[in-house]
Amino acid sequence: MSYDWKAQARQRQDAFLEELHTFLAINSIEDMTTAEEGKPFGRGVAQALEYLLSRGQEDGYETKNLDGYAGTIEYGDGEDDIGVLVHIDVVTVGEGWTTPPFEPSIRDGRIYARGALDDKGPALAAYYAMNIVKDSGLPLSKRVRFIIGTDEESGWLCMRHFMEKDSLPQIGFSPDSTFPMIHAEKGQINPTLTIPSDGQAEFQGGLQLLSFVSGDQGNSVPELAKASVRADDSTILEKMLTQWPHFLEEQATTGQVSMDSAGHLHLSLKGKPAHGMEPHVGKNAGTTLACFLQQFPFEGAAASYLSLLANILHEDFYAQNLNLACEDGVSGALTVNAGILRYSQSEGATVRLNIRYPATISREERILRLEERVAELGWTISELRSSKSHYVPKDHEVVQTLSRVYEEQTGLPAELLSSGGATYAKMMPSGVAFGPLFPGKESTAHQTDEYIEIEDLMRAMAIYAQSIYELAK
Repeated sequence: MSYDWKAQARQRQDAFLEELHTFLAINSIEDMTTAEEGKPFGRGVAQALEYLLSRGQEDGYETKNLDGYAGTIEYGDGEDDIGVLVHIDVVTVGEGWTTPPFEPSIRDGRIYARGALDDKGPALAAYYAMNIVKDSGLPLSKRVRFIIGTDEESGWLCMRHFMEKDSLPQIGFSPDSTFPMIHAEKGQINPTLTIPSDGQAEFQGGLQLLSFVSGDQGNSVPELAKASVRADDSTILEKMLTQWPHFLEEQATTGQVSMDSAGHLHLSLKGKPAHGMEPHVGKNAGTTLACFLQQFPFEGAAASYLSLLANILHEDFYAQNLNLACEDGVSGALTVNAGILRYSQSEGATVRLNIRYPATISREERILRLEERVAELGWTISELRSSKSHYVPKDHEVVQTLSRVYEEQTGLPAELLSSGGATYAKMMPSGVAFGPLFPGKESTAHQTDEYIEIEDLMRAMAIYAQSIYELAK
C-alpha cells in the first residue's frame, strides 16, 4: 500500500501558509549592530532561528540551539542519520518592492517576501515534510536531522561553529536551489582587493572623487551606486551634467544627479540586482557608474579604482580580464561578481569579489593566478576566503533515491544539474541541492519582489516528505 504524500501535503496547506506569513515577517537580515551573546548575527536572525526551534519543541522533537549559530531538530533513532540543511538568514532588500519585503503578500498564486524562495519558504516546507513523515507512523531505520544555519548569505560562520560542536550527516539534501537536483556545485574564492589612500585630506585641485559606494552583499549584483565628486574647474562638472542623461539612456537605466551648496556633484545610478552566481542576469550599478566617471581626468587612487571597475570588471562575467577564465563539463564556466565597492579619500579603495570556479578545477591554481594578476594591476589582496567545490557522482545512493522520488511525483525525467550557487549541501560529503524551483520557473532569489509560487511549495513539500522517508526508512 503506497502512502499518498501529495494528499498529506495538501491537507496542511492552510496551516502552512498561515505559519509561513509569520515566519517571513521576521526580518532576518544579518545585523551586527544588534549582535550579542547567543545572537551572533543580530536579533532578527536569532528570532527566526528560535521560531523554528520552538516549533520543533511544540511538535515533540529533540531540539538544540548551538549558541545562536545554528540549531537542530531531530526525529527518529539509528546509528546513521540523514540531513536536511536549511538557512533562515536572508539578503538585504534594496528598493522598488511592490509590497514591503517583510509583509508577505499573496498575489496571483505567489507569495512575495524576502526569503520566500531563498530560503525560508523552502525551509518551512521541508520542516512540514518532516512532520508528514512523523505523522505517517512509517518505520525508519535512520535518524532525521533538520539542521538550521544562520549565516549562509555571508560567511558560513554558522557551519564552522556547528562543526566545532557537532558532526554533520554523510548524506542528505538542502532545499535551496532547483529541481530535479544539483549534484555539482562550484567552489568560491572571495577576495577583497585594496589600494591605499593618496594621503591627501586637503583638496589639491583638479578633479577629486570624494566617495563611491555600491553593493552591500558580496554574493549579490549591486542594485545602487552613489558617488560624490568636486573640481576646481567648473567646466568639468558642467560636462558631467551634460553627458549624464545621455549615458543613462545609452545604458538603459535610471539615475539622479544634484549639486550641493559646496559645489560638490552627487550622482546615483540604478542597476538590476541578481544572485552573484549569475552576474550576467543583473546590471552592476557600481561598475556601470564607474564607466561614466572614468571618462574624466581623475588621478591617483581614484583613477586606479575607476579603471579597475570600468575596464577590468565591468561586464567581464567570466573573468577573462583577471586571467581566470576556465570551465569544465560538469559545472560550466567560472564567474565573477563585483559585489561590494567602496572608495573614500581617507581610507582608499576596496573591491570585494565573489568568484565561483568550476567543480573540477583546482582552487589553489585559480588563487595563484588571481594573486599574480592583482599584483600586475597595482592592487593588493587584503583578505581572501575560499570554499571547496562539491560533486556527487550520478550513481550514488542519494542521487538515485531522490531522482526516483522526483520522477514518481512529477512524471518528469530527473536530469542532473550543476550550479554556480553554494548551498549547505556541500557541507555533507554526499549531499545535494534539491528544489524548490521546478524546471522553467523564474528564480527571484536576491531580487526585488522575491516570490515563489504557492503550488510549487506544496509540490516540493510532498517531494521532500517522500524523500526523507526513502532515505531514512
